[in-house]
Parts: sequence; structure tokens; C-alpha cells
Amino acid sequence: MFSVMIVDDEPKLRLGLQALIPWKELGYEVNGSAAGGNEALRILEEQVPDVLLVDIRMPGMDGLELLQEIRLRNWDVRAIVLSGYADFEYARRALQYGVEAYLLKPVNKEELSAQLQKIHSQLSAKQEVESKQNKINSPEWAMYSLLSGTYDSENASLKELFGEHWTKYQILLMSFPGMQQEEDKRIHHFRDLLTETYHLDGQAVVFYFSPYIVLLLGQPPVSESGWDELYRKLKLLSGELRYEMNVAMGESVRSLHEIIHSFRTARSLLERSFFYDKERLLTRDTPESYQMAGSSAMDTSFLDKEEAAFRLHYLVDVGHSEAIHSLLDGIAAQMVANRNDEKDIREYFFYLANETIRKIYPRIGSTLGYPGEPAQYLAEIYNSRYIRELVNNVSTLMEKLAHCADYNSRDNEMKRMLDYIDRHYSDNLRLEMLSGLFNYSRSYLGQLFKSHTGEYFNDYLDRVRIQKAKEMLSQGMKVYEVAEKVGYSNVNYFHTKFKKREGRSPSSYQTKS
Repeated sequence: MFSVMIVDDEPKLRLGLQALIPWKELGYEVNGSAAGGNEALRILEEQVPDVLLVDIRMPGMDGLELLQEIRLRNWDVRAIVLSGYADFEYARRALQYGVEAYLLKPVNKEELSAQLQKIHSQLSAKQEVESKQNKINSPEWAMYSLLSGTYDSENASLKELFGEHWTKYQILLMSFPGMQQEEDKRIHHFRDLLTETYHLDGQAVVFYFSPYIVLLLGQPPVSESGWDELYRKLKLLSGELRYEMNVAMGESVRSLHEIIHSFRTARSLLERSFFYDKERLLTRDTPESYQMAGSSAMDTSFLDKEEAAFRLHYLVDVGHSEAIHSLLDGIAAQMVANRNDEKDIREYFFYLANETIRKIYPRIGSTLGYPGEPAQYLAEIYNSRYIRELVNNVSTLMEKLAHCADYNSRDNEMKRMLDYIDRHYSDNLRLEMLSGLFNYSRSYLGQLFKSHTGEYFNDYLDRVRIQKAKEMLSQGMKVYEVAEKVGYSNVNYFHTKFKKREGRSPSSYQTKS
């Protein structure tokens, strides 16, 4: 917005102009008015507006005398003269003082608006030129020239800016996840704090290079303890922001021409901050959270979303909370090893959590003690800022669900397995899947199952399914409907299994019952 002052001895005209013209739409704001030249001059000595609307005939100091004083004092203000007199001499003298326009009263709204639009364009162009000139002499522009490859090594002002005594240079970048830096005054206050702390004593130069705050270090720490101390100090200074701060440093270089390499290293680290533990100073040597996954993690080489969701659902449904984190850790480690990007990992874990909640929540949701609907904490899970935080948040929720599944520590794995089969007999249950979930070999679990139940796994599953089928047939359901509901996609295969176990066909059982 450009500022406007109205000078006229008629109160009605002053008020009328303020109401008549759509100032804000035209890019102006009326921030003052005066009833005569002397009063206007006193106000102008305190604050000069961008545009002056001034009457010619006023008591005391008239408009032309006011314009003469303004030019003598070299005040930069655009003037539009208003007059009730169609007098050529007044117009000629007004033009001598460099007025933009000479308009007759009563003021025509369209004519005055057109002049204001013309002046606005001139002021905007002038402002842009001044802004560019100021940037050229600013640290921000200097940094931009370095990072964009337009740095002029012969530019003495740049040499002075970055310190001629510096022999090494290193970039430190700070970002603030979730914070709208351009709109928040706190980010600029933080930059000012850094400038007071590091720039003024020649340790560093501080910049705002959207979306980062940049420290160009001319005397970087030479030891790990030195970097730790710097990081602690930055965290302390950023405390009032109340936002998480990620910090990364690039490599040390010996020339300003090479500083772009340090910047790119730090930026790439921040772009992958999701893969690191929080509250760490990121360097090229900082290990990612799942870069060195332990061998104790559960085998997750399948990485098929539906299979993983099935395993997670099973562990939650049978209350096997101790295996949940191992499963999720293993998935995260393998996705990192497979170089999946942040978006893929977020969507993968969101899918696992959503599928499990969708199946489990209707049965035990009331015992969770969570406020709101599942969508609320699913959104919180998806917005986790770091991969380990994402895994832990999903794991915490899944373990809470598992804890509500009516099991206690004395329940052994076979009881959990049998109960699961009883409730999920219609699913595509396989011994291979169960052995993977419980970290048994297939052959060992088969022996364990036979020892505990007296039957082989497939025979036990057939028995449960046929028993359920008998209950459904006794309720009058059709044979093909029952076959599908108990897990047999082929009705002839169901018929064979049923007759072999019961000694009669499903239809005859239905008829005689």
C-alpha cells in the first residue's frame, strides 16, 4: 500500500474524497489530512506520504506555496493539484513544481482514479528498482550470487562481507518442519538472535535463504565436541519458536567458489531428515535410523502390503504385542534397504495401521480410551516427522489394540493360534504364514501343532470349517453359500471334504436336520 495525504480547507471535501475513491482497491491508504498549507507542512516534517492531494486556494499558506516548500526540501512526494478555478496561470505554476495532474473541482471519480493508477505504476516500478539495488548490497543477495553461480570474485564488497581472514568456509542449514517461515515473525526474530550471536563478532554470516536459515561459518569447529556445543547453542536460541528444528552441515571448503557444494550437501541431508533420528546434527557421517538394522528383526523379505497387513492384523488380533514392534521394525529396515522414499514408507505404514484398525476397531474400539474417531490418530500417525517416530507411533497403537484383545501373559502361542483359527477359519490360513509370524520353521510348527492338538494343521482346519458348516446348514443356508463362508471357494471340493469327515453329504445333513 502507498500512503496518501489530503490537504484542503473544506472538511466536506476531505471526508468526501476519503469516501468517494476506492483507495484500497487502487493500492493506497489515506493516512493523514490537513486543512491548510501550514498544518500540512508540520505533518510532512514528521512523515512524508507517497502521494499528496492538495487544493490551490487555501487560507494562510496556499497549495502552490506548499508545493514550493516541498521541492525546496527535496521531499519525494507525488502531487495532484485540485482547484475550483480553471486558471491557466495556476496550472502553469503547478506544473513547474512537478505535479502529476491538475484536476478541477468537483472531482471526477474516474479521472482521479485513473491518475492514481498511473502514479501507482510509477511508484511500484521505482520501488522494484530500489529493492533490487538494496539486495545487491545485502548479505542475502551476496549469498544468492554465491549459490546461483553468479558470484563476482572481483567484488570487494563481497570479500568484506565474508571476512578476508577466513581460510575455510562451511554451510550450516536450519529448517523448521511444519512452520510457515514466510508468514511467521518468530523466524525473523530467531535470525536476528543468530546475527547478534555469531555475525557481529565475525564467527559467521547469517542469512535467510527460503526455506532455510543459513549460517556461513568462517571458523567452523574442528572437533566433534565443538559441533555438539554449537548444536546445543542453536537449540537453546531456537527455544521460543516452539517448533522442531532440523540442523545439517555441509562439508568444509577452502574457497567461496566451492561453497555451493557445502550448501548442497547440507540441503540433501535436510531433505532426508525423515530417515534420521530427531534431535541430531546431521552430517555426511550421521547414520540413518535403519541404516544398520539388527539381525534380530523379524524376517520381512516379502514386503507385500497385503501379506504384511495380514501378519500385523494376526498379531494384534491374538494379542501378540511383543512381536508387533519386531515386525514393524523389520519392515522399516527393509524398506530403507530397498531405497523406498519417504512418501512410499508413510503410505505403507498408514495402510498397515488403517487395515488393522478397520478390522479390529469394531470389536474392541470402545476399550481403547482414545478420544475421537480412528481417523484422528491415523492422521497423527501419517504426519510423523521421522521414520522411527512413525514406526513407534504405529507400534504403540497396535500394541494398545493387542492389549485390548482379551489375552494375558499366561496365554501361550498355541492357544492364541487356535483361537485365531476359530475366528478366522474362512481366511486363506496356511501353516507357512503362522510359522513366519512366530519365528518357527514350518516343520517344527507342524510337529508342535500335531503334538498339541493331535491333528495335522490342515486336518484341524478342515474340522473347524466343517463344524462351522454344520451350524450354518442347520440354519437353512444353501450348500454353495456355506462352502464360500467357511473358506472353500470350490463347492465340489467342499462336498468331498464334508462327506469324507461326516460320512454324508452337506445337503443330506441339511435335509435331516
